[in-house]
Amino acid sequence: YNVDYTREPSWNTPITRLAAESNRFSCDVYAKLETVNPTGVHKDRESAMVMLDMKKKGMNELACTSTGNAAISISAFAFVNQFKPHVFVGEIPEEKLQIIKIFNPEIHRVKGAYLEALDVMLEYIEGRKIYNASAGYCHAKLEGNSFIGDEIARDLNPDYVICPTNNGTHFVGVGMGMRRAGSRAKMIAATTPNSNVAESIAGFYAVEQPKIDETIRETQGQLVEISDNELVASTRSLAKQGIFAEPASAASVAALSHIDPERDSVICCTVTGSAFKYPLTLQNILRT
Repeated sequence: YNVDYTREPSWNTPITRLAAESNRFSCDVYAKLETVNPTGVHKDRESAMVMLDMKKKGMNELACTSTGNAAISISAFAFVNQFKPHVFVGEIPEEKLQIIKIFNPEIHRVKGAYLEALDVMLEYIEGRKIYNASAGYCHAKLEGNSFIGDEIARDLNPDYVICPTNNGTHFVGVGMGMRRAGSRAKMIAATTPNSNVAESIAGFYAVEQPKIDETIRETQGQLVEISDNELVASTRSLAKQGIFAEPASAASVAALSHIDPERDSVICCTVTGSAFKYPLTLQNILRT
């Protein structure tokens, strides 16, 4: 993942059929496994495009606000490409903070949650030559996610695409790629405004508005809210099928019971992050 700056970075992650969900909903349900990316999360697509954009603009220092996964990914890619990263985090799990530290970024810990950290980051970079790699301010991140949509449209051509959604960068970017490929799939945003198990998407900050609403409207999609009980059940179902996803990533699968798909529909759920950043959470879920 040391970016080749002579071309836009893209790669192919696997798509696998989910037998349990296909049988339950009488549809062909598939998972797009972004868990196989270098740091185990779809954010690596975003980070690759950020590195490319920084190189094009002659910049070597960046700042990113994160609940954990984006900070891990951008720090890893910056380490490989010898850029200086600043990561701004609110109150995040200690497990994730320790992984971020592996890549030795400058960590700015902020009291509060994501939005408070974002405000501090924006104030910090004002007047400095620092690349803003935060969701809602970085088109390169949308482009990174658009490659996921390109691949889904090419390999599956589904009727529905369901994405775990918080800031909305993944959801909007995947929708960009789907529409660019000529797909007519309905885009479903799976959110968890209140959650004790899905730290990565808890809160639904929606910083990519109005693009989230535009994506839903233009594709005749919808936004659904997922409960913690549904997240736990879907995380367990994926694990039993050999897919070890963090609970936030299982939101796409949990959303299936909210969309009432027609029989024999083709549905793709993006599974955006590996469970292995959350060993204690996964242990507790699988133990129940």
